[in-house]
Amino acid sequence: MKSMKKSLLAGGLFFSFFACFLIAGCAGMGGRTSDNMADKIFSGGDIITVDEANPVAEAVAVAGGKIIAVGSKADVLKLKSKRTQMVDLQGNTLMPGFIDIHTHPVLSALMGETVDVSGFNHSNRAEIIESLKAGIKKKGKGKWVIAYGWDQAIIRDLKAPTLAELDELAPDNPLFVVAQTLHSGFANSLALEAAGITKDSPDPEGGFFDKDENGELTGLLIEVGAMSRISAVTQKFPRAAYVFLLTKQMELYSKAGYTTVVAPGLQPIIPRHIKSLREVAEHCDAPVRIFTYPLFDRLAKTDYEPTQGSLEFKVMGPKFWIDGSPYAGGMAMDEPYLDNDFTRNKLMIKPGSKGHLNFDEKKIFGFVEDFHRKGWQIAAHIQGERAARQFMDAVEAAQKKFPRKDCRHRMEHNALVTSKQLERAYSLGITPSFYIDHVNYYGDALREVVVGPERAARFMPVNSAIKAGHKVTLHTDSPSSPLGVLREMRIAVTRKTRSGKYTLGPDEAISVDDAIKAVTINAAWQIFEEDTLGSLEVGKMADFTILSKNLKTTPPEEWGSVEIKGTYLAGEPPKNEGFSMRKMHLMVQALWGMVF
Repeated sequence: MKSMKKSLLAGGLFFSFFACFLIAGCAGMGGRTSDNMADKIFSGGDIITVDEANPVAEAVAVAGGKIIAVGSKADVLKLKSKRTQMVDLQGNTLMPGFIDIHTHPVLSALMGETVDVSGFNHSNRAEIIESLKAGIKKKGKGKWVIAYGWDQAIIRDLKAPTLAELDELAPDNPLFVVAQTLHSGFANSLALEAAGITKDSPDPEGGFFDKDENGELTGLLIEVGAMSRISAVTQKFPRAAYVFLLTKQMELYSKAGYTTVVAPGLQPIIPRHIKSLREVAEHCDAPVRIFTYPLFDRLAKTDYEPTQGSLEFKVMGPKFWIDGSPYAGGMAMDEPYLDNDFTRNKLMIKPGSKGHLNFDEKKIFGFVEDFHRKGWQIAAHIQGERAARQFMDAVEAAQKKFPRKDCRHRMEHNALVTSKQLERAYSLGITPSFYIDHVNYYGDALREVVVGPERAARFMPVNSAIKAGHKVTLHTDSPSSPLGVLREMRIAVTRKTRSGKYTLGPDEAISVDDAIKAVTINAAWQIFEEDTLGSLEVGKMADFTILSKNLKTTPPEEWGSVEIKGTYLAGEPPKNEGFSMRKMHLMVQALWGMVF
C-alpha cells in the first residue's frame, strides 16, 4: 500500500506540475503586437453578418481575436501580410457564433452519465423498463441509480410507476427516475429513506412530495425544491470529476455550433458549482463563453456583485421558478388543464387543476425588489398566464420603488403568455426567451390531451412578442431537449410538430431572418453583450459558426441536412477532439480523490 501511495503521489505531482506548465503557457497566448494587419482572413463562401447596415460580405479579417474588417474580398485583402493565415471556407457559410441563451450545462454533463429512459430513444414503456433493469444490474447492489428522460407527453402509454414497482425494480439500490422536463421525478423507498423523506415531512418551498388518498408517499416528487432533497444525498465524487464532465460538455456545445452558452438556474448539485463552472470557462482551451444565473438563494450567499466578470465567464443575476412544467401539472394557467384519462392517470394531474405558483405574492415581491434594487438582471421561469402576471406585478412594484433604466429582466419559456402580457412586458423592459421545442416534441399532446387546440395554437407566441417590439430569443433548455440550434430555428419558422400532424398556430411563425437574430444578435443583447457578440462587425469578438449551407437560401424544411462544420472563438478553432493534457490532469485528480 505504501508503494502504491508513493507511485500515485509521484504521478499526481507530475501531472500537477505539468498542468501548471500548461496554465502558464495559456497565460502567454492571448496577446499580439498590433500592426493593423490581419492574423486571419476568411473568404471563399457565403458570409451572413447579421448587421443590418452591411448584411452580406465576401471576406472577414481578424486580428487579436477581434474582427478588424468586413466587406468585399478586394478591400479585406488589403490587410493581408506575409504572416496572415488565409482561411478558405470551401463554399460553406460563415455566421456569427450561435448563442444558447438558456441551457443547463451542469445538468447536461451529469445526465449524460445516467441511465437513458428518454422518449427520444425509446418507443414504449416496456423498452424503458428494460433499460432501467439493465442500468440497475450494471450498477450492482447498494449503489445509487439515477435514470433520466421519463416523458409521458412523448410516450403516451407511459403510465407513472408506483412506489411498489420502483421497489421491486431496485430492491437493493436507491433509485431516482428524473422526468425529461427536470421538474418531477420518481424515487423508490431506499432513495426516500436516504433523503430523510417520510409521509410526515413538510413540503419544501418550491415543490412537494406527492401522497395518495391515505396520506402515504407515492414516490413522486414535484418541482426543484422537492427533487433537490434527493440530489443532496446521491453519491458524490471529487470535484475534479465534475470539472472533467463539464469540460467534455462544453466541447459538445461547441460541436453543436455554439460559441456562447447561458445557464439560468445553476444549481448546487456539484461541489463549489459556480467556481467549477468558472474554472472550465476561464481555461485557455475553453471552446465557449459561459454566462450564468445561479438560484436566487445561492447567489445571495456569494460575494459576486452586478456587472462583475469577464467575457469568458459572468454571473448575470438570480434565477426563479415562478411556476413549473406543463407536463408535471405545474403550469400556472388562467384556465384548467383538460380533464381526461391522459392528464389524470399519465400526468397525475387532478381534475380542475390550473397548475401552481411556487411563491406567494409577498415572498416573490420581496425577492424581486431586493435583487432589482441591487442592480441584478433577474431570470424567471414562466409557463402560464398566472406566472407571467405575478412576475410582472413584482417587477412593476420594484420599478416604482427603485426605478432602473434598461434592466432587461428575463421571462423564460413563456408557453401561454398572452399577446397583451407581452405588450406589458415590453413596457416594463422585460425580455422574453422561448423554449420552442414544446411545439416540436409535445405539440401533438398539447393539442389533443393537455390544453386543447386553442391554447396549443398560441403556445410559445414568438411572433406576438416580435409584434410587441421584443428582441426575441430561442433556446433548447438542454438537457430537457437535445442540443440542436438549427432544429429550434426551423420549428420557430414552420411551427410543425415532430409528427408532422399539426402546424400549431401558423400566425406565430417567424421569418428566417428573425430566427437567425434570435440565436445571435438578440441573444447577445439579452445578456448585455450586443457591442461585443452576435454579429460580424468591426470591433466585435471573432466568434464564428460555419455551416455547410446558407440558411437564407436553403428552405427551412431542409435545414435538417445542414451540417455544423465548425466554430471559432476569438478567431481560433477550439480543441474539441480526443486526448488533451487538460482532461488527463482532471482524470488523475479525480482518481486521486477517489482513492484517498
